[in-house]
Amino acid sequence: MKLLLSYVSLAASLISLGSASFPGSGFTKGVNWPWGGGGAYGHWLSTELQQGYGPSYVSSDTTNAMSGAQQIGAKWMRIWLFESGQGLTVDGNRHVTGVRSDFWTNLDNVVSQANSHGIKLYPTLFTTAPGTGDMTKVANWFTDSTAQSMLLNNVILPFARRYSGNGAIAAIQLYNEMNGFTNSYFNNVQVTNAQAKTWISATVKAIKGVNGNYKVSNSQILINDQYHPASSSNKDYVGTGLDFYDIHSYSDNGSELPKASTFGLDQPVLLGEFGELTGEGDAHQSQVVSNFMNAARNGGWAGALYWTLGNIGNTNGMNCPDSKLVQSLYNCEGKARQAWTTFKNF
Repeated sequence: MKLLLSYVSLAASLISLGSASFPGSGFTKGVNWPWGGGGAYGHWLSTELQQGYGPSYVSSDTTNAMSGAQQIGAKWMRIWLFESGQGLTVDGNRHVTGVRSDFWTNLDNVVSQANSHGIKLYPTLFTTAPGTGDMTKVANWFTDSTAQSMLLNNVILPFARRYSGNGAIAAIQLYNEMNGFTNSYFNNVQVTNAQAKTWISATVKAIKGVNGNYKVSNSQILINDQYHPASSSNKDYVGTGLDFYDIHSYSDNGSELPKASTFGLDQPVLLGEFGELTGEGDAHQSQVVSNFMNAARNGGWAGALYWTLGNIGNTNGMNCPDSKLVQSLYNCEGKARQAWTTFKNF
């Protein structure tokens, strides 16, 4: 699913990747569309490693999503790739040996359609700590040097090489909401922050060794409360070579989003996920979208990506009825909601 956000100020001149200038020519507006038209977490593009669910990729769903994003002026679309071990193959030691061929075939189609629609993709590689949850079938690449080397050589570098120079790739996100399992604030430490930073640094270096123009990020959940202020609680991955930070935030208001400068970070900050917490109807959702986007733009964030675009013309994966629906720009009938227009007009 999604996770939470916030961001920092944006430098006026950042290197361009392909034909896309990475945020630097204004506020970047985008959407999340993580698991395809059916919400197939872990088996959208290929077979899920953990449970063995088969792929559910439908090219026409991607066409609809790209067209929908284009209609509302979304410049970036964030997608997920290897969650729940999607597409990965492993050996008897749970080391990753490669990526299934259908994963590449289907992802190639997504990339091709993004190029055709003028959409820049922002792929997220992983979300769960290896060896835990829905990733128990892979060894811990944060602590096992062989696992780390095999992941890099058999998955991450092949991905970077395959799409090097492809204008459809705006940036690469290593992990979704990594601080959820590295920061003690969430009471779920699976990997120490030091181990995480070492892994991030090595991975960023390897990706940029393929193409120095690649932009790399890592996302985290916004921490901001009375005892853990935003100004000092969101610096987990500073010093790792990341090109920008991606912070996620959810609220039934949105106007309280901190200014990007509050975080005191050394790179731009993107609001990689945002949205309403509860389903209170179309007007409520529309107001939350407006509040977040205005707060982000006026507060110096590099951009904002709504969670989620939703599904055009079908109800797959939707939590209906409309009165309770959250985090989708399309309703239970697959039609545009009020927030769709709010987003488009922003």
